[in-house]
Amino acid sequence: MGWTVGTLRVRCSQLKISLRRKVSTERHIALPKVIVDQLQQYAATIGISASSLAIELLEAITRDRLYRAVLDRDDGEAVHAHTFAN
Repeated sequence: MGWTVGTLRVRCSQLKISLRRKVSTERHIALPKVIVDQLQQYAATIGISASSLAIELLEAITRDRLYRAVLDRDDGEAVHAHTFAN
């Protein structure tokens, strides 16, 4: 078309076309099939998706700092280091 970058920006702006990239804050976590199956089974009984259930559980754990309670660990117990993928 022979347009300069500036001309392209102006034209896109006039047409209300955003040139900004959308940044996703979503992260995907791989879970063993047996866990996914259990989440799906319970989620179905309360009428939500397994992913919604997982999100609600993780939100409650982090909001209320329930890590040790959920994992049934004492303060003195060693916590194994895990590597998590983004």
